[in-house]
Amino acid sequence: MRSGPTPGLFPSLGTDVHVRFSTRLDGDFHIEQPRASLDATRRAFVDLPWSQPDEVHGTTVGVVERPGHLDGTVADALVTDCVNSVLGIWVGDCAPVALVSASGRIGGAHAGWRGLEAGVLAACVAAVRRSSGEHVEAVLGPCIHACCYEFGRDDLDRLVARFGQQVAGVTSTGSPALDVPAAVAAALAELGVEVADRGGCTGCDADRWFSHRARAERGRHVMAVWRAA
Repeated sequence: MRSGPTPGLFPSLGTDVHVRFSTRLDGDFHIEQPRASLDATRRAFVDLPWSQPDEVHGTTVGVVERPGHLDGTVADALVTDCVNSVLGIWVGDCAPVALVSASGRIGGAHAGWRGLEAGVLAACVAAVRRSSGEHVEAVLGPCIHACCYEFGRDDLDRLVARFGQQVAGVTSTGSPALDVPAAVAAALAELGVEVADRGGCTGCDADRWFSHRARAERGRHVMAVWRAA
């Protein structure tokens, strides 16, 4: 099924923030494709100017100063004060996280395990907040879950040491796994940010989402975040 817009995910903040997660039927949002094809897919999904970063599993946060600004820039998170300006976070299995502050600034982050360990969510929350302690809320979209994410023991032990035992899971076949939603929640909890999980497992649900890890697919889905005028 095609996805639909989901406004009102942040009702306590009183901001008109929209978050939409694509499915296969919405097309491929991989940034490495002809620009005309990507633009057509994006406009069909949300007909507004887009800023979609070239993600590299780092912690760089770009500040979008006008609709369409920084489209294609190398970054793993974007924030903006602009209205009608889409922040597009494209993922295959990594976690797409939408953020909004009490003052209305919005953000989007691409959080794979390397980015989580390096602190991409802390960097994005800091950029969304205008002042220390400002209230921020988050939404997590579709990503790979522990059932489908066999993980090397050394890397897993390091992430457990960083975020806690709750990030260690088990695959459906009994192998050690990383629980990405738990790691996202743990990273945000350290920052005083609660997250609502609105996604499913990209590895399990082949009918809805692409997966690099489970099926070696090149296609990518997207999380679009914007604030309406």
